[in-house]
Amino acid sequence: MTKIFLFFFVLSGFFAQSQTDGQLIMKSKFLLSNNRLEEAHQLIDSIQSENYYSDFIEAEIYFRKKEFSKAIASYLLSNQKLNYYSDFQLSKSYAQIEQFDSAAYYLKRYLLSKHKLASNIVKTDTDFERFKKSKNWNGLNIDSYYSQNEKSIERAIYYKNRKELDLALDILDELILNNKDFLDAYYYRAKFIVLLNEDYKYAIKDVKRIINIEPTNYKYNKLLADLFFHETKYKKALGYYLKAEQLFPYSLSDLLKISKSYYRMGEYGKAILYASKYVDIAPKDIEALKILGQIYYDEGEMQASIDVLNKAVFIDSRRIDILVARGKAFLEHDEYQRAGRDFNIALDLDSDNGELWYLKGLAFLYQDKRDEACRYFTKASYLNYYKADEYLLKECQK
Repeated sequence: MTKIFLFFFVLSGFFAQSQTDGQLIMKSKFLLSNNRLEEAHQLIDSIQSENYYSDFIEAEIYFRKKEFSKAIASYLLSNQKLNYYSDFQLSKSYAQIEQFDSAAYYLKRYLLSKHKLASNIVKTDTDFERFKKSKNWNGLNIDSYYSQNEKSIERAIYYKNRKELDLALDILDELILNNKDFLDAYYYRAKFIVLLNEDYKYAIKDVKRIINIEPTNYKYNKLLADLFFHETKYKKALGYYLKAEQLFPYSLSDLLKISKSYYRMGEYGKAILYASKYVDIAPKDIEALKILGQIYYDEGEMQASIDVLNKAVFIDSRRIDILVARGKAFLEHDEYQRAGRDFNIALDLDSDNGELWYLKGLAFLYQDKRDEACRYFTKASYLNYYKADEYLLKECQK
């Protein structure tokens, strides 16, 4: 199975195209990742403008269909600008039709590139199984294409995956000490140090250092945005997310991160725009639906919030957080009985949740059912949900 999605970031900065083409490409990538190949192909075919990245996605579709000759033709088209990246896919395609001379040629070119995958990933790729039995493979000596610095990064990742972060960071510290210009060492140190001790300030310092040297690197900008977002510096995070989007406009996950940044800054209109784009591409992503519903709620658009959350409930009718979110929107929309039904279902799932008793009490109170409301407020207070105490004093001691 192709591992192409591991390294989409290396393609940044190559293309400019309309927003519509970008969304079509993201949608086709999403469909491809879900093995909906015919739908993905139809979308790619609908792109009229010249776009090398769409050729690349088309090649991926053909590869997944095992139509390797067509895949090769499309990879060669995309390779006019995506040379080092498409080289790897070309090698795998030629390997599948047992043209091992060509497979070796493109794999060698790929291994000479800066952005190659780790050696263990290349050597264990199952698409090379038949190729590995050929003299062409044996003559490559894949390990020889990796510098000591690159091998050190692989060792650090190995220890990180074993949850031995101290050892991983020791390797990276030594690498930086001996080679201050090897930028990926700072990148991985920043990623790993927040896992070890949550030292986000140190991590930010590392990534800012390498962005100053290589400002158009997609993965560096993306990581710095993530670090700033965690530190609640949403304006700075947004700036780097938008820069990352400019460098590589085909990342679906970036749309949601941009939306969250705008939301945290109180710019609900822009947050809705980006979250809606995401949901249009991935309509069954329940977390994205929840986020979009919440943004609409905070914007005061209750019917829109309800419409979005209806879709989330349809996907999973036993998600308490989704039921609560929709119930709150119903309350604000003066649909108290429907709100009460959502809170009832949630209470059936978690009867020890004080907030749910409180919210159900509100639904009764807004229907002028004071006695029922007070019973629910009393239970909520018993479960230490202190917001209920205000209503007990104001509504239930008359």
